[in-house]
Amino acid sequence: MPQIIKIKRGNGAPVSLQNSELAYDKLNKNLFIGTETGVLAIGGEGTFATKSYTDSAVSAEETRALAAEGALSTSLNNEISRAQDAESDIAADLAQEVLDRAAAVSAEAALRVSGDSALDGKITVEKGRIDSILALSEQDKDSFKELVDLVTSIDTTNDQAFAGYVLSNNAALAQEVSDRQSGDSALGLRIDGVETSATALTSRVSAAEQDIVDLGTDLAAETTARQTAISGEQTARTNAINTLTSRVADEESARATADTSLSNRLDALEGASADSRLDDLESDVADHETRISALETTIDGGTY
Repeated sequence: MPQIIKIKRGNGAPVSLQNSELAYDKLNKNLFIGTETGVLAIGGEGTFATKSYTDSAVSAEETRALAAEGALSTSLNNEISRAQDAESDIAADLAQEVLDRAAAVSAEAALRVSGDSALDGKITVEKGRIDSILALSEQDKDSFKELVDLVTSIDTTNDQAFAGYVLSNNAALAQEVSDRQSGDSALGLRIDGVETSATALTSRVSAAEQDIVDLGTDLAAETTARQTAISGEQTARTNAINTLTSRVADEESARATADTSLSNRLDALEGASADSRLDDLESDVADHETRISALETTIDGGTY
């Protein structure tokens, strides 16, 4: 029956070990060895990452990075759409305001032309009436005073009506000038308001564009960081697996060498005479019994 050697064991990491003494943490499945500088963990699921754990961690990181990239991309597209909609709205408002102002100016020009035409017609009528009055006079009148005296002496009613018309027309003209000045001032204020709104919108669009650029930069940096982290994790796991593979290969080589040595010893024993082999075997048994007696107290490492 093969010899079973139990190393020191316990729950949790051992506080101290003698140099080269082994200990096993049953709770966390870790293997420790004592060194000149203290206790060193040399293996176990609780210390070194397994391939399944690494694959799971890499997959989780990849999923998280993809989700973050998707959220950033959605935010970026939403901001671009909002900025484009805002630009379209302000452009439409500005175009409509220009059309409204052009229509108002055209309407005002038409009113002025109509008013001037009506005024010219009235002046022509009054001129005809004055000419008729002059034509009925007995002699030519050279001075304006003579004309006024003549008109006064001939048709006081028409003179008063004409004077009233002139005063009324002057008042209407003054009111029209005042209304146009007020309209021009109001129009100027509205145009100033539109220009202010356009300037503010330009600033907002510029800020939105800068936000989009910053968001793209952050997205690129995040993507690079995630790729670097994943690459570093893969490299670390690959190095750990390579190290473990190398240690297993070394252990296999050492076991093969020991097996070969044991086979050679068995061959040597088989080639000796029966008595010699029996004597040697008895000697070995006695020696083993002595060694076993000496080791019986230390074969089981106990607990810590």
